[in-house]
Amino acid sequence: MLRVALQMLLGDKTKYITLVLGLAFASLLMNQQGAIFLGLLKQGTGPLQNIHQPDLWVMDPSTTWVAEYRSLSDQKLARIRSVPGVEWAEPFFNNWAVIELPDGTFKKVQILGVGRSTLVGRPAVITGGRIEDLRAPDAIIIEERSRAMVGHPSIGDTLKINDHRAVVVGFCEAARGFESNAMVYTTFDNAVRFTPVGRNAISYILVRAKPGVDVATLQRDIAALGDLVAHTPDEFRLVSTRFIIVATGIGVNFGITIALGFLVGLFLSASVFLQFTLDNLRYFAVLKALGARTRTLVAMVLVQAMVVGVIGYSIGVGAAGFFSIISKNLSSELSVLYPWQLMAISLVATLLVILGASLLSVRRVIAVEPARVFAS
Repeated sequence: MLRVALQMLLGDKTKYITLVLGLAFASLLMNQQGAIFLGLLKQGTGPLQNIHQPDLWVMDPSTTWVAEYRSLSDQKLARIRSVPGVEWAEPFFNNWAVIELPDGTFKKVQILGVGRSTLVGRPAVITGGRIEDLRAPDAIIIEERSRAMVGHPSIGDTLKINDHRAVVVGFCEAARGFESNAMVYTTFDNAVRFTPVGRNAISYILVRAKPGVDVATLQRDIAALGDLVAHTPDEFRLVSTRFIIVATGIGVNFGITIALGFLVGLFLSASVFLQFTLDNLRYFAVLKALGARTRTLVAMVLVQAMVVGVIGYSIGVGAAGFFSIISKNLSSELSVLYPWQLMAISLVATLLVILGASLLSVRRVIAVEPARVFAS
């Protein structure tokens, strides 16, 4: 019977192709928009994408996401360093500045300042020069994709940041944030000089726990100071992601797009699959007249639906994967994150679409009378 069901499905090639393409479009839309949405959420976590050395990020308790913070004082850094269980605590600077280009134009750049002694917060991949050269006076390291934005400088070139001399000593690879502005790394002291911010200059304090010290206990000890809070990188990433979804229109906009993909696939598949079943209803009547049980006929319909669903899903997810690869290879500003969990969720959604679309067809097959075979 299953072989007969497949022959019926493939017999009407026009409706078969329409069903497959409709489900492929729905699958493509869900996967592509979902991947872009996840990529934007990751991109919105800013420096959290590149800094992996600390166990804790210490900040003002009112901080809602990584790009908005209340600057901390040097006294608070000293208090954190005095907490038992802290192996090291380093200041981290994250702010904006204006860089003057040789042709007379200017660009807004993100200045990231790391501790001079330990270089905690440094980029993970250095593509030119040495990270140790960052300790030199006025030294900066430019993120690779930012080079074109600031006039393609070479190592040894001198730039001007907020009317301060800056010497290029290297280049690095790092993930950029929402704004996709040029990124410049330097030491914390240089960053403060490049970007005057007042008496409180520390954006975050990066903390590493001593070996054997429980991180959760250290968090509570820091919170006990009264005017600071400490998050693990995963916790801070979750806080920032929640803010982006709730406080911006990104979550709603992408949610609507993904839902539309689901509904388009559902209604298109339901209409085409119902018409396909109605056209083949006389064949189901023949099988029923020959003694086929109702559950056998229902199984035939479901098999047809599952075959179409899996093929349509495969085409859609493959197209979405191809889009992700192309975006990555072209170094596009569009951030795409395509984990296997997204593919699994979209598979379930696609199967729900086609199963939901097959319900009307199942009802008609159950209700068909064997006498229909003798109808004119």
